[in-house]
Amino acid sequence: MVGDVSGHGLPAAVVMGRLRSALRAYALECDDPADALMRLDRKIHHFETGSLATALYAMINPERDRFVVSLAGHPPPALVRPGEPAELLTLPVDLPLGTGTDSSRRNTVVELPPGALLACYTDGLVERRGQPIDDGLKRLISVLEAADAEYVCASVMLQLAASDVTDDIAMLTVRRPPPR
Repeated sequence: MVGDVSGHGLPAAVVMGRLRSALRAYALECDDPADALMRLDRKIHHFETGSLATALYAMINPERDRFVVSLAGHPPPALVRPGEPAELLTLPVDLPLGTGTDSSRRNTVVELPPGALLACYTDGLVERRGQPIDDGLKRLISVLEAADAEYVCASVMLQLAASDVTDDIAMLTVRRPPPR
């Protein structure tokens, strides 16, 4: 899971900690990302009144050949297949968490080929004041590669988060091992 709570400072960090703990509990009860986010949405609406959050919640199967993902107002993950340019996945995006609506949430199954890298991130990595978010997404896509997950995180942070950052950043990458 990668998520982002509206606001800054200690109040936002406290809400994020509560959401993280709740989602961990929901993950023990269900193996459906959309269902877990629906439960988390109810929790925010009732116990974190006035808070909004975006989230990407994915479950990767043990073989790491596919994952199920649900988005709650969150930027789409990027996928890098070996020997191909990175791409933003076109996935359905449901409302952010905490809106208080009872709309259903959706899952999408995505194949993860051998050697491919999945990159999830918060908007702080791609948003800059005075610039369209599409510019930041293009910058992200241009620096991603199908390489070691830790290397990719470090490389992206050095290239994109070195300056002009006004928001917190989180990035999570998963790479399926290449064929032997």
